Amino acid sequence: MKKVQTFKIIFIGLFLSACVSQPAYSQDLKPSDLYYYDGNKRIDLQLHDGLIAEFGAPAEYTETKSTLGVRSLDSTATVLRKSGAASIWKTKAKGSPVSAAKTLNGSGSIQYSPLFTSMQGSSYLALPGNIIVDFKTSWSRDKVENFLASKGLRVANKLEMLGHNYYEVETPAGAASLNIANSLYGQEGIVSSSPNWWRDVVAK
Repeated sequence: MKKVQTFKIIFIGLFLSACVSQPAYSQDLKPSDLYYYDGNKRIDLQLHDGLIAEFGAPAEYTETKSTLGVRSLDSTATVLRKSGAASIWKTKAKGSPVSAAKTLNGSGSIQYSPLFTSMQGSSYLALPGNIIVDFKTSWSRDKVENFLASKGLRVANKLEMLGHNYYEVETPAGAASLNIANSLYGQEGIVSSSPNWWRDVVAK
C-alpha cells in the first residue's frame, strides 16, 4: 500500500511540475498589442482583416473541393497566392483573423497566422512560430536555458553571430509568438527579442 501511495505522490508531483512549466501567454491581440521591437526600436503593426497565412500544409488543403484548414472555417475561402512556404488566404470566417488562426492552430501541426504590415515597409508579415532573442554575451547556454525554463520556454536553436548571443526560442505560431517576444523585451539579460517573422517576397 505504501508503494502505491508513494507512486501517487510522485505522479501528482510530476503533473503539477508540468503544469507550472507551461508558458503563460495570450493567443489574442488587443489594438495595444500591435507592435514589436526591432532591436531597441518599437515598430507599430497594422492587422489585415480577412487574410490568413498558412504554413506547411499539403497540396490537398488548397484543392477546390477541400474542407481542410481555412476552408473548415469558411467553405468560400480562396487562396490569393502562394509565397514561398506560405499560402495566403482570403476568408470571411467569423471573428478576426487572430481568432481564426488561434482556432486553426489548435487543430493540428500546420501553422496559421494573421497577416500584418508595418510602417517600415509594405510587405506582408506573418508569425509562423518561434522568436529570436539576443541575450547578454556573458550569459552561458545553461543560464539561457534556465531563464527560458522559468518562463515555460525552451531553446530551438543557437544562432551564431559574432558579438551576439542569439537563440531561436520555441513558441506557437500566430499571436502567441508576438506576445511572448514583447513580454521578454526589456527583461534582465535580454538585449533584444523579436518574432521570427515570415516576410512576403512579393509586393502587394
